[in-house]
Amino acid sequence: MSYCIYLRKSRKDNDAELHADGETLARHEKTLTEFAKNNNLQVSAVYREIVSGESIASRPQMQKLLSEVGEGRFDGVIVMDIDRLARGNSIDQGIIAQTFLFSNTKIITPTKTYDPSNEFDEEYFEFGLYMSRREYKIINRRLQRGRTASCREGKYVGSHAPYGYEKVKLNSDKGFSLSPVPEQAEIIKKIFEWYTRGIPCYDCTRKRIGVSIIARELNKLSVRSPKGTVWTSSTIRDILINPVYIGKIRWNWRPEKKKMSDGQMIRERPRSTDFSLYNGLHDAIISKDIFETAQAIMQKNKRRPVRADKAVQNPLAGLVICGKCGRKMQRRPSATNPDMLICAEPSCCNHASYIFFIEERILEFVSKWEKEHRIFPVQNDELIKSTVPYEELSSVLKAEARINTQLNKAFEAFETGIYDTETFKIRNSALKIQLADIQSKKAEYQKYISSATQKEISYNKFTPNVKTVSSLYNTLTNAKDKNDILKEIIDHIDYIKDTRGHSHERDFDIVIYPKFK
Repeated sequence: MSYCIYLRKSRKDNDAELHADGETLARHEKTLTEFAKNNNLQVSAVYREIVSGESIASRPQMQKLLSEVGEGRFDGVIVMDIDRLARGNSIDQGIIAQTFLFSNTKIITPTKTYDPSNEFDEEYFEFGLYMSRREYKIINRRLQRGRTASCREGKYVGSHAPYGYEKVKLNSDKGFSLSPVPEQAEIIKKIFEWYTRGIPCYDCTRKRIGVSIIARELNKLSVRSPKGTVWTSSTIRDILINPVYIGKIRWNWRPEKKKMSDGQMIRERPRSTDFSLYNGLHDAIISKDIFETAQAIMQKNKRRPVRADKAVQNPLAGLVICGKCGRKMQRRPSATNPDMLICAEPSCCNHASYIFFIEERILEFVSKWEKEHRIFPVQNDELIKSTVPYEELSSVLKAEARINTQLNKAFEAFETGIYDTETFKIRNSALKIQLADIQSKKAEYQKYISSATQKEISYNKFTPNVKTVSSLYNTLTNAKDKNDILKEIIDHIDYIKDTRGHSHERDFDIVIYPKFK
């Protein structure tokens, strides 16, 4: 009989750890390990969920556990309580309930064992999941009310302090506030000054500059951005519209929105105009007059929204990456010349090229791929070798079953008095060592076979898609259609160009990463 342990922290556990109650996963693991030992449950795996997530999609260890439970690897899963398994929506709860039911895997807690084949246990288990979800919603509502109340009181509830401040614990009250960081505060003042009054010139006048030039000037001064990298125009723009710098707390500015796309839940955090603003407990870095002046200037230079029918005009959109700074290259249209692909980072020295030159180079690679795959349609060594481990895996599974049988017999011999305690310990220890070695080999073979299978699937999809791109690309007139078929075969493209000028128009290097690996 093989069992595993699943560990996950809750919000209550995080709060307890802040009060020095010890590391939760370690305490739970010790408790469940002792419980398994006292009940003669052989634990062969421990899954430690170190990330906090509401759904299965955001919990990698739960995904791995469900995959192996579905394969019938375990007789039971040991958890502290039912709510450690799921607090997600009804879909997640249904996936978990059905996985345990169809694999006939027990859920074992220190207080109760749930057998999914038992009708009453199944109902009790599903009811437990429902109550867990209900409790999660209650806790979440209470938490959100508490955060909103803290904002009204002027406290800072964000996880990271905005640039220019550091997060500090309040001495006489619960919660946090902000304290200016002198060096960063000076940069904030400089950004607002340059944007509203301008940068000093040699003739004692001032020239007002925009967000892109401000980013370039800060990079010239080797000032580190909030993320520790180079400054960008979007970073400057976010600073200029943030009222935290005049002593305000902004709440619900980027609320989480959920939507379904291709059967998957997508979480987005769009900027909202319907946010709340409260007086903060922290000191302002700039004056209200300067901030309002910056907003007025920004309103005049407001970016035009992209029309829906003009969303994709670049056939290489989202594919080409700057090989020097790592940012995605962008299309720069021209009224007199062909469109160019540029790196929009002001401080980057990667030079631009005409988009049609890059398309030509890509199609050369595609033509080469088509010839290689036409000549060698099935002679891929890795795909041929992928059939070899099946025999080894079969023998390993038989060996695993044999050792599990021997372990059961050892327990029976101990319970009937054939083995004394010392003999049982020696025999049990030796068999567990053998079992661990066998399971390690099994995992290795399964991983290899899974990888080879994915490669075979990818290979079978890649070959016809390459032929499609090679034959159709130049016949398409719509940039989105070109972009779509390129994305079927290309993951991304690295682009580098060190020279510029008409004599070096084609002097660029690209590295294409195909979706077949």
